[in-house]
Amino acid sequence: MRKIAPDERQKMRKAYVKKLIHVIRTQGFLSLTIQDIANTMNLSRASLYNYFSSKEDVIMELTNICIDYINEAGQTISNKELSYLLRFQKVFEQAVFSAVYSSDIYLSELKRNCPHLYEKKMQSRKEQLSTIHTFYQNGMKDGVFNELNTSILIIQDETVLGKLVNTSFLIDEELSLKQALFDYYVAKKTQIIKPEYLKNMENEDIHVIVDCILEKLAI
Repeated sequence: MRKIAPDERQKMRKAYVKKLIHVIRTQGFLSLTIQDIANTMNLSRASLYNYFSSKEDVIMELTNICIDYINEAGQTISNKELSYLLRFQKVFEQAVFSAVYSSDIYLSELKRNCPHLYEKKMQSRKEQLSTIHTFYQNGMKDGVFNELNTSILIIQDETVLGKLVNTSFLIDEELSLKQALFDYYVAKKTQIIKPEYLKNMENEDIHVIVDCILEKLAI
């Protein structure tokens, strides 16, 4: 095994795991062999073992990437020193990230075969939901957001974004992922943010926001 500096190794682990996102979110991971994983990562089987000790190690890295991002985003969303409008953007970004990284088949297989990772993921999910609920409720109380059911807002994101990151849906609707996310973001902010505060967002470059999201996800 080639000796790799810890920082470089961790950076490459994240980069290689991201190449598996589409396969795992659509097909799960149980049917994947180590050779399948290596092929998707464009690595030889021997090179894969420079970065991962096993298939479970790969799944652990994928799960941890998602959890770490959710926790990081949650800190921004909870930061009352930032404007509601900036934090709203982070809520949207976090929702997209969750839709890409967490599918029903992935979570089902994680629960069945890696229960310790599943429990860790679900605890992160519980904290994520609490943070978003609090954010929306505070925004409504402070008169920035329209009075809406926060649970429905969250389910709406899960349902719509789950569709939008589905390649076959985008093909059927003749949409690019960038355009789909752009359109949904516009609809979402119009739905949630009161008109007088929307004026403060007139100059925001939504294309830049969406590009940044796609770049972080490396889609």
